[in-house]
Amino acid sequence: MKKMIKAMIITSAILLLNACSSSKEEKEQSFVTSKDQTKSNVSVANNPFFKEKKEGKFEHLHGIGYAGNQNAIYFATHEGLLVYQNNEWYETISNKHDYMSFSATDDGFYASGHPEEGSSLGNPLGLVKSVDSGQTLMNLGFYKESDFHYMAVGYKSHTIYVVNQEENEKLGQGLFYSKDDGKTWSQSQLNGLPQTSAGTIAAHPTDENMVGISTPKGIFLSKDNGNNFERFTRKLNTTTFVFQEKSILFAAIENNTPVLIKQSLESKQEQVLSIPALDAKDFIIYMTSNPTNDQEIVIATMSGDIFMTKNNGKSWTRLASKGKI
Repeated sequence: MKKMIKAMIITSAILLLNACSSSKEEKEQSFVTSKDQTKSNVSVANNPFFKEKKEGKFEHLHGIGYAGNQNAIYFATHEGLLVYQNNEWYETISNKHDYMSFSATDDGFYASGHPEEGSSLGNPLGLVKSVDSGQTLMNLGFYKESDFHYMAVGYKSHTIYVVNQEENEKLGQGLFYSKDDGKTWSQSQLNGLPQTSAGTIAAHPTDENMVGISTPKGIFLSKDNGNNFERFTRKLNTTTFVFQEKSILFAAIENNTPVLIKQSLESKQEQVLSIPALDAKDFIIYMTSNPTNDQEIVIATMSGDIFMTKNNGKSWTRLASKGKI
């Protein structure tokens, strides 16, 4: 268990070297304490919090997902949120925070990370939640104390899993979960997880007890909140994965080639999906699936390429190239 947690910490340090810095021009920002203080959550195209983005480049993608049941794809970057909806790109006009461990849910998103440059918010953000597309943030704990680089939240269950890298006032080191938006926490025992490096952690969208962790030996699945794990997939070097309601969708490297596989949670039957041509040595690091249509999938690669399919991989549309939209 200690080796797994240590491997996650080391990987974080390698991939996420840049953090937001302070600025002389301070932007007044604060948390809200109830949903009554949040703002309207209309379609992105009709929300003045967003403006259309015709071109540009993003860096340090930290997660993607269909946040808030808007049929819009949110991309958490080093400099705030980008959104793709109805074939158009949008960016926020403010609150350009560095959202680490971005986790989309049916009512918004959860994240950790750092405030934008010049913000009056403290650093790190701890655990935050937004139900209005990032216009306001609620503090769920660990403010100015912890920055979680590995986190997963059930899309509808809202069960939160965090890998705590450094002991804080509430949590020691390890994997912890909460079923009440961070009011109480329990530690996962991680029995059965191999003593090897671990990559992605993901939570089932509706089953509040199901969580998975990817490793170079495949994906290990727990049905009791991470206390006991069993290997679910073949022994493949898995780079990332997500749960769909009835399957696991995962990217892996097989015979030095990137592959994308959908595997039934019930029968374990595999379906190999076609993927777009990737550059040599490039591989998939993030993916998401439309919660209302599991044939709609979005993948992002290490080099910054983003592709979308609406037909289970039969055809793909490029949304970004080397981080450029």
